[in-house]
Amino acid sequence: MARPQLAFVPEEKLLAHEEVVPPKVDELLAVLRQEGAIRLAIVADERTLVVLDGHHRLTALRRLGAKRIPVLLVDYDSPDIRVGTWRPGEEPPTKDEVVAHARAGKLFPPKSTRHFFPWKLQEEPVPLAELM
Repeated sequence: MARPQLAFVPEEKLLAHEEVVPPKVDELLAVLRQEGAIRLAIVADERTLVVLDGHHRLTALRRLGAKRIPVLLVDYDSPDIRVGTWRPGEEPPTKDEVVAHARAGKLFPPKSTRHFFPWKLQEEPVPLAELM
């Protein structure tokens, strides 16, 4: 699977599946304001627009009033994308459960999922002004 190209998605179309840690969002907001740019894109499923990576970044951008979000759109059905968890001893949800929770607005606790991609996330700074 090749690394996806950067796209810009209307913020209201992206669906979270996981809660965030508010102090982490506050820290990220401070960095975004200081730098005037976001360095890493959000990763989302191209079909459902469920966020797979970047819930804290998305929340921070929404709080700043961003209308467009830099997103790497991926095929979540691909076997090259795996889901795990950051929580030791816990069984990760399935991909179907991730999508179902997002569609229902029933968010998992923070750091319940950890997605593995066949490529590395790379910094592609996008000025905040381009997102408003």
